[in-house]
Amino acid sequence: MKKIIASLFFISFCVCLSFSQAPGLFRIGTGGLQGVYYPIGKLIAQGLTARFLGPDKPAGIPETLFVAQTSGGSISNVQSLLSKETEAGLVQADVAYWAYTRQGPFEGLAEPAPVRAIASLYPEKMQIVVRKDARIETFDQLKGKTISLDEAGSGTLAVLRILLEAHRLSEKDLKPVYLKPEFTVDRLMRNELQGFCMMAGVPALAIERLTSVDYSIVPIDPTVAERIQGQHPYLFPGVIPAGVYQGIGQTPTIEVYALLVVHQDLPDEMAYALTESLWSKQVLSLLETGHAQGASITLDTALDGLSIPLHPGAYRFYAERGMVSKQEP
Repeated sequence: MKKIIASLFFISFCVCLSFSQAPGLFRIGTGGLQGVYYPIGKLIAQGLTARFLGPDKPAGIPETLFVAQTSGGSISNVQSLLSKETEAGLVQADVAYWAYTRQGPFEGLAEPAPVRAIASLYPEKMQIVVRKDARIETFDQLKGKTISLDEAGSGTLAVLRILLEAHRLSEKDLKPVYLKPEFTVDRLMRNELQGFCMMAGVPALAIERLTSVDYSIVPIDPTVAERIQGQHPYLFPGVIPAGVYQGIGQTPTIEVYALLVVHQDLPDEMAYALTESLWSKQVLSLLETGHAQGASITLDTALDGLSIPLHPGAYRFYAERGMVSKQEP
């Protein structure tokens, strides 16, 4: 019996030791499987893991395993950061700003959300996809139609509400459905939905999957987009380039930058190493070859459209490269 007890104790000790030596876990909130947040977040996690566990591991930083987690989207990612359920998240610039200034869905916060930026990644575009036989050519013609607006917690739904207000409409004027794009594609093809919306980079897998139905993308009037920008400075007029989706010409829309965001409590050295590694040749090469949107993620545009302060560790990285002043504001 003593030998059995001793053996069990040894096994338990080894298990505990192995866990104590395991890499730390760094979770990145993304979005739905058929948007752009998830594949981009997955590539970032893959590249950062290779760096933080490889021979070029940042000095003084523990070995770290990065994991991309699916989520409801930008609002959910901020909420997960605040509750410390994730260490980073991909967040629309407007949503990050609302959290930092306690506006919109975050107006109930007792104090500004402690969210800080690591980098601006790429512009997201509102894409309102509709069946051609639904005969929807303008935003106003969404009225009375069965349209998926994405789920609660998504940046898509937040922007859609702004667009509806700008057109003097409300969700009640539509027949709204609240589903992630991966759950809407088949319904659209079966004519159970007349359209779905997503705020995402291009191309988005959900739209590329629409191979058996004729569809179009509803344009956003540039004058409406400009008026929205006057009230929401991190939303601005943009275009979906011609040819991104087969048969779809250049389409005016509204855009917002996607930011990589962390909690302000992330240690400065970790934030610096995270920023430095994000812009390493290793990670950038992975992004460029791994997804069409990845080629637009560059150090040259790392500070475009930032709506919240940089994390001090990230600020130091950019200051060393002359991209911001040496003196942190």
